[in-house]
Amino acid sequence: MKLNKKHIILLFLGTLICTISIAFTTVLKKQDENSAVLLTKERVFEAGNPIVLDFKLNTPVRTQLFIHSSFGSNVIDPDTDDTTRFTIPEFMAKKKGVVSYTLLGETESLYEGEIRIISNTKTKVHLESYIGPPSIIAGGEDYTMQIVIPTDSFDNPLRDSTAVLIGHQFLDIEKESILQSKDMIAWANIFSYDQSGRILMFSKVSETVSKEFSVEVYPSLPENFEIRSNRKHAYADGNQITEFITSIIKDEHGNIVSDGSLVKFVIKDTKGVLLHTQGSTINGQAVGKILHPDHKDTWQIKAYVPGMAESNILTIAYTQVLDDFEVKFDNDNREITIGPLVSFMEQLIPNGTIVKMDVFKDNQKIDTKIKTSSDGLVRFLLQEGFYVSGNYDMQIKALGIQKEFKNIILQ
Repeated sequence: MKLNKKHIILLFLGTLICTISIAFTTVLKKQDENSAVLLTKERVFEAGNPIVLDFKLNTPVRTQLFIHSSFGSNVIDPDTDDTTRFTIPEFMAKKKGVVSYTLLGETESLYEGEIRIISNTKTKVHLESYIGPPSIIAGGEDYTMQIVIPTDSFDNPLRDSTAVLIGHQFLDIEKESILQSKDMIAWANIFSYDQSGRILMFSKVSETVSKEFSVEVYPSLPENFEIRSNRKHAYADGNQITEFITSIIKDEHGNIVSDGSLVKFVIKDTKGVLLHTQGSTINGQAVGKILHPDHKDTWQIKAYVPGMAESNILTIAYTQVLDDFEVKFDNDNREITIGPLVSFMEQLIPNGTIVKMDVFKDNQKIDTKIKTSSDGLVRFLLQEGFYVSGNYDMQIKALGIQKEFKNIILQ
């Protein structure tokens, strides 16, 4: 049979297609046959120990290992060019957790798996301890929390159910208890006692003991209290000091309140004017000080620990120290001398006593002068440049005594 040219070309193309198809199938089959087997039997490693992954390939091929952990991702080469043994980097081998890996060939992934790194129980235990808050209130309702995190030498938390011994001491009380760690930590609430003082705490795991921690137990809210007064005499001389002294302020459990607690003393005079002084507690007592009034008066005093406690109302009276005083006009009535001012024992009033003079003209107040005494005397000068000649009225007040002078002629 004789073939024409067209038949020859078709036969050639068919042969070529078959050849290419067979070659491509052979390549795919060869690629599918590339595989690896993990020779390393361990799947769990202790932190800090060397971790080596050894693979066996059915076909020699250049490989790398892609690894991923909580530290991130990395691609490492085999220990030597002619092996498929890979050593996990030390910084990853020290940290607890899961490390996933993929063995990479030249064009495909050959093997995937993961290993688990656990904390190293053969190293010395380290303790991370936390206490807070550092101060609480007495009474048994407030508390502080003690938290312990046991770790290995590589800072990996030990496994759950690790036994943790915790203890505390307060006054003559000592307590210990054993906790089981969970989710990396062991914790306990330490409640306050009725007394104030300091709680000392510690923790222990195996042979490792934490340092000592302390929590201050402060007194609870103060209870109502009493006040009393202390003064050298009862005269209203505007010079001596009256002290207001609290009783020892305590809380409901009998604890003396903390030093530095602020106590405010509110004083109400006969006119309803309020005066204020304050003091801070030392050993439970506070003292407030204030000058005597400069005129006869009766005070009502009440003390407060703001927002928490208050005292009784204390009433004290002040006696007039001065019955009368002399006023002398000189130099055409432009120099006014008040005094000598004498006190309850006929002695001169202490220096610094306030004397006030109001000046009126045509029933209008035009000036007020205030001076303090020296050697029992006060002098006011009415200069010509400021006070023209004419008639003036004057009111002079000293230590609760007031005198009025009408139609004083200034030359």
